[in-house]
Amino acid sequence: MDVQLAEELATFRQALPTLLVNPANRGRFALMHGDQVAGLYPTVDAALYAGYEKFELAPFLVMEVAERVEPLYFSRNLECPSSVDRS
Repeated sequence: MDVQLAEELATFRQALPTLLVNPANRGRFALMHGDQVAGLYPTVDAALYAGYEKFELAPFLVMEVAERVEPLYFSRNLECPSSVDRS
């Protein structure tokens, strides 16, 4: 069975123990793309924005750096950075 974002989820699970070592990382949001942690952000919105900025519509995953993971629902009802008028 091929699961969407399986590689990104495996990346997060592998990186989580290392991320939790630094107390400053707890509560931040990790952005995963493929087999890399592409950054840590203070809010889920900041991580999502960075994900769309860096990867556009390619798959990426945002997870909170925490010992216990709480599933969150969000809509893809966001404007992609490339479509935002910056004038």
